[in-house]
Amino acid sequence: YPQFVLIGRGIYALKDWGYNEGTVADIMSDILRKEGPLTREQIIEKVLKQRQVKRITILLNLKNKPMFEKKGEQYAMKK
Repeated sequence: YPQFVLIGRGIYALKDWGYNEGTVADIMSDILRKEGPLTREQIIEKVLKQRQVKRITILLNLKNKPMFEKKGEQYAMKK
């Protein structure tokens, strides 16, 4: 059904509840585009509001060199 979004392992939520489609990396890139560079903990906190995944999943996605880059203590989208 198109009104549902997968938010975790076998867990679905309604789009009407404010959940967005996409992978964890897609959610992270949306957050960083909207809010600019953020610390690792800020990113984790914001992603966990959209997805029910483990912290390690988010941290592994931050290591995605083609998408994200670390600038000091903050992460940003690669240009």
